[in-house]
Amino acid sequence: MNEVVFLIIILSAYILPVVIVVNSKRTQGHEKNGWLLGVIIFSWLGLFMYFTIVPKQGHKKRKKNKPS
Repeated sequence: MNEVVFLIIILSAYILPVVIVVNSKRTQGHEKNGWLLGVIIFSWLGLFMYFTIVPKQGHKKRKKNKPS
């Protein structure tokens, strides 16, 4: 029984960074896919890099200039 609990804890610790990146508003599109690959491969190191590199405010929407 202890092995099952240990396995669940380890799997949760591995999946948590993936869930954090998927639910984050900091990135979108192919950029998010790249970060997901990095987090899946490197887990917590990838998540640490994600938080240090990607800006907190995320992407800003560009205003279209209307010709006058």
